[in-house]
Amino acid sequence: MNHRQLISAAARRFPDLTQRQIDEVLAVLVELWRDELAQRGGAVILRDFGTLSADIQQMRTGGCIRAGRHLTTPPYLKRVYIRLRPTSDFRAALIRGHEAKGRL
Repeated sequence: MNHRQLISAAARRFPDLTQRQIDEVLAVLVELWRDELAQRGGAVILRDFGTLSADIQQMRTGGCIRAGRHLTTPPYLKRVYIRLRPTSDFRAALIRGHEAKGRL
């Protein structure tokens, strides 16, 4: 589901709101989540869905990463992890959905 599809689906559920209003609400949610996740140890906990968190890991470069780039490659790279830890109910629903479609 992309941004436009999400707004259209929400507009059908909330006929008293315009798509523009729903887009504004979504923009505020994304801004709040981004600000929270940008903080060290920040997390967004969504009821019946799970916990969204972000982490940064410094990785030492070497071997094939540096081999082709001479000295221009920095000694460390930053790797960003975005994690979703689903609730047990959401995890079970995901498994059921994939099993029903023959993906598991």
